[in-house]
Amino acid sequence: MSVVLGCSAVPAVADVSLYEQGGLKVDGAFTGGLSLFTSPGAQFGAGSNTAGSGTARRISGRPSWSELFLHPELKASLTTETAGTFYGDVSGQLTATGGDGDASLYSTTYGHPVLLDIENAYAGWRSGKTLTSLGLEEDALDLSGGRQSFRVGDGFLISNGVNNAGKRGGWWNQSRSAFAQTGIVKASHGPVRGDIFYLQNDSSQQKVQVNLDQAKAKIVGANIEVFGNADQVEGGPARNGATTYGDRKWYAGLTYFNVVNASNDGPFSFGSTSVRSGGTSNYTVTNTVTSNREGMNVLSLHLGGNFIPAVPDFSLYGNYVYESNSRSNSKVDASAWYIEPGYQLSDVLWTPKLSYRYAHFSGDSNPDDDKKTAYDPFFYNSVSRGYGTWFMGEIVGNYIISNSNVNVHMLNFSVNPRDDLKLSVLGYLYNYDKKNQYSNGTATMTSDSLAREIDFVAEWTITENVSLSGAFAAAQSGGGYRQYQKTQGFSGNDDKTWLLGETSVIVKF
Repeated sequence: MSVVLGCSAVPAVADVSLYEQGGLKVDGAFTGGLSLFTSPGAQFGAGSNTAGSGTARRISGRPSWSELFLHPELKASLTTETAGTFYGDVSGQLTATGGDGDASLYSTTYGHPVLLDIENAYAGWRSGKTLTSLGLEEDALDLSGGRQSFRVGDGFLISNGVNNAGKRGGWWNQSRSAFAQTGIVKASHGPVRGDIFYLQNDSSQQKVQVNLDQAKAKIVGANIEVFGNADQVEGGPARNGATTYGDRKWYAGLTYFNVVNASNDGPFSFGSTSVRSGGTSNYTVTNTVTSNREGMNVLSLHLGGNFIPAVPDFSLYGNYVYESNSRSNSKVDASAWYIEPGYQLSDVLWTPKLSYRYAHFSGDSNPDDDKKTAYDPFFYNSVSRGYGTWFMGEIVGNYIISNSNVNVHMLNFSVNPRDDLKLSVLGYLYNYDKKNQYSNGTATMTSDSLAREIDFVAEWTITENVSLSGAFAAAQSGGGYRQYQKTQGFSGNDDKTWLLGETSVIVKF
């Protein structure tokens, strides 16, 4: 889950106007949230444990914790008659985790982390009417740079520029999303839009735990999409799918990027070693999902929405990603994809909807060779499509898997008893793609069964400024995950039913 979800449950509200004179406009905004959790039988009985260097220490078998974030924001824009619009945004964010910390096998948010830091700090220019003489639309060109968020499609590959673990203190809320450095060109005309982008993620081993943040990476790439606007709501603003993902009725796109520079030392280097059966071997391919990034080429095809006018209740979402790297000691050949059809009975009471998703993230069947085939999930995050996107499951999706070396079946059924209330049931079945990826000198994995899970979710939009959500989840381990725990030095005999209760309130002005 993510605070992005919580915010999406709240209708768009206008920023607070602080100053407006001529073409100069200054606005303020605020988003805040508090989430509470309790998780009996965490890690199927193994409990949450300390992370980082040294011997792991058990924290709790039923961790309870809280996550808080406060995000004030200041926006300014200057609109001119002949030179377009200049704009900027600066914001800070306070995050804190209380209690036992998150329920991961190796928890990084124990110890009551608190962090106050800059979130947004960027400036840009929109073309306004300056290019209309060339036949282009108003604001057809947008240039920006600095510290900001950036997303492609539904966030399967690019959405979040920071890992919210450790001292950042917001693992479930995922309230921080800005990339540390960006340079972005956005262009649109009619039903076609595109981006040229430079991104550097915000990676700091000191702010997480040693070697537990993802590899720092600088990428350069492009994205092109065709789209159709959703129907305009009576009395509402015109839809603009060129700039707003939620305004698109459907979309299809192609994305490519190259990793021009990335961390390639320590756990991210091919030379790092660990003890596996047979002796010393490549640690990064086995355990470090974000290694071997420098030089990688990534190609992505994505689509989503309601494509068939004659069947408006049918939706289809999908994405295919291929990763390759031919550099010596950084070889990569990995992939991921998903397909998700859905159907909503819009003329039936409570407008029930049923969707099914199969998602595949490649693993590495031979982690001791010189090529990594385990998928690197890069910058995925939760976005406005709801629970299960892309933290797939409130238990397993948040506290076990990292969208690599796993295949996931998901069935999602939802109803809307009222316009402001959505109730959902989500079921998941998880299997390792390549079970041998985690075998080592301590234990051998012979089962690909990871876990199964069911989630019950309620989302209530109380007012246009406040939303409340709650979930109850239960999961049971598979033989493969118990064997994985054994490779990490645990007994491998923990098979309790893992429960999770959570509630979250989001306030936005």
